[in-house]
Amino acid sequence: MTDARAAASLRAMPLAPGQLPALREALRGCGLPADDLEAGGVILFALEEDGFIVGYGGLEIYGDDALIRSIVVLPAHRRRGVGRRIVARLLAEAARLGASRAYLLTTDARAYFEALGFAVVDRRDAPPAILTTRQASALCPAAAALMAKPTTR
Repeated sequence: MTDARAAASLRAMPLAPGQLPALREALRGCGLPADDLEAGGVILFALEEDGFIVGYGGLEIYGDDALIRSIVVLPAHRRRGVGRRIVARLLAEAARLGASRAYLLTTDARAYFEALGFAVVDRRDAPPAILTTRQASALCPAAAALMAKPTTR
């Protein structure tokens, strides 16, 4: 399945204020940072399939660059390709918002994201706007892999 077809199978709905506690709980349940969800510039989505929320994800846009963040698949929907489809949907959203390259940080899913076409980027080669995000500068450990992939423009 192409990234575009995978993205089309999920509906990305802007996160409603009442959904923030559920996202925060889901992220913390997976050991992911949830302290900056209400920061300026953070765009959060609830991802729906067949009328049900299957996961969440977010973006920060910095001109031609995007930071993909806060990806979580709800437990009942894991092991069915939902994570891959969430990433594809976020890449499509980033492209729609003008980004040509997307970055993410991961401590334990490097192989997973490599299988989705992301490649490790040396932090010295990353755009300053990505490196100064709260995710990159404070919330994710320095050992987290910084990865990048062109968006699906």
